[in-house]
Amino acid sequence: MPISDNDHSNSYIEMTRLITFRRPGLSRAGRFVLAGALSLGAAACDSDEILDVPDPDVATPESVQDKAALSAVLAGAIGDFTVAYSGQSGGDSQISLSALFTDEFQWAETFPTRQEVDIRSVQPVNVTMDGLFRNVQRARTSAARAADGFARFDPIASGYGEALNLEGTVYNLIGENYCSGVPFSELVDGQTTYGNPLPRDSIFTRAVVRADSALKVLGVATGAAFADQRFFARIVKGRALVNLGQHAAAAAAVAGIPTNFQYSAVHSENSARQHNGIFSLVYEGRRFTVSDSEGGNGLPFRTQQDSRTPNARGTGSLASGFDGTTPLFLEQKYPARTTAVTVASGIEARLIEAESSLRAGNFASALATLDALRAGGGLTSLTDPGTTAARENLLFRERAYWLWLTSHRLGDMRRLVRQYGRNAETVFPTGPFFKGGVYGPDVNFPIPFDETNNPNFTTCLDRNA
Repeated sequence: MPISDNDHSNSYIEMTRLITFRRPGLSRAGRFVLAGALSLGAAACDSDEILDVPDPDVATPESVQDKAALSAVLAGAIGDFTVAYSGQSGGDSQISLSALFTDEFQWAETFPTRQEVDIRSVQPVNVTMDGLFRNVQRARTSAARAADGFARFDPIASGYGEALNLEGTVYNLIGENYCSGVPFSELVDGQTTYGNPLPRDSIFTRAVVRADSALKVLGVATGAAFADQRFFARIVKGRALVNLGQHAAAAAAVAGIPTNFQYSAVHSENSARQHNGIFSLVYEGRRFTVSDSEGGNGLPFRTQQDSRTPNARGTGSLASGFDGTTPLFLEQKYPARTTAVTVASGIEARLIEAESSLRAGNFASALATLDALRAGGGLTSLTDPGTTAARENLLFRERAYWLWLTSHRLGDMRRLVRQYGRNAETVFPTGPFFKGGVYGPDVNFPIPFDETNNPNFTTCLDRNA
């Protein structure tokens, strides 16, 4: 079914919804907790009442009648974004499945819907991908709802910019991970307005527009929250411009952002919904193992022994995956249910600048930027490999290691095809699959078949990188 603002379907009914978030900063952390409980009474037996399930939102659109409700709406948007981005207990996310699709994770279980992802042959009818798409669209509409509320009742709050930044980040994720032609339906005056399929670059343009709107809203107001959200907005914009191939403009957008800036999705023990989903799938579910030179083209994330991709061979009950046979190599970037996940950072800003220098033919500048980052991380300096292709490989390897398991890798692999003229079969894992069969031709996620309920949609506009 098409996703709109009033679509809150899920594979379960949320009896309790707890949302925790931290406003990010260079050295500040504040925690806010909002709890909302929904109870289903057992006294009534009328079938109509059984089907009348309360909306699971902590604050429904109708309840937002003044400024007091905005913190709840923003908390809900942050919670929905976090579930879509880095998951919840046992739940897939944009990070986990894009990692599986590329060369970061490998399939260590038995679920065929995830095998389709790892082997690059994803069918439009795939229940795992249905849930993933639903969650990312819910994150988009929740962020848009929060932004609309701030526009009405508190248009000069930093939270307004934060909601726009989250929405812009979702557009970046969708544009990077999905095929061209994703529709975006909306709820207008209580009625669903079905979206038309948008070409890939139009999706990235929406991310730029949201970031520009955030920067306009945030203005030059003083205060840490406003400064942090301005940095966040500029990274959202820079990331989208990189995807559009506008590298000089992207570098200008992120110039001057402190390298130690971070905006993070925060996880906690408060509820299963708030657990770090990557930790849950790897340590509790034993679903994924860290890849190593997967499909011939993949990077050696295991054997490189790089501090940016920490991992270790599992032992005891964690020696093998859920399938009982695949050796389990545990990612250690997210070693607990409570580990936060970076969404945007000053490191990404420097990587954007380095790529801009590379594209401008100034590799010396690109190398200096990369070496400065490495020095800050206690890593040795790089050596100029001398050729254009090798320099590109080095830049994208550095991006892969710095941004490991943050849902950047699929977008980068697609850009190597789209912007650098590489053949997809020299970029993505290819050849024999380690559990039998061969890798397929997919270079992105398809739009789930359920979206064909949208009369404006039939299938992807194209499956190109």
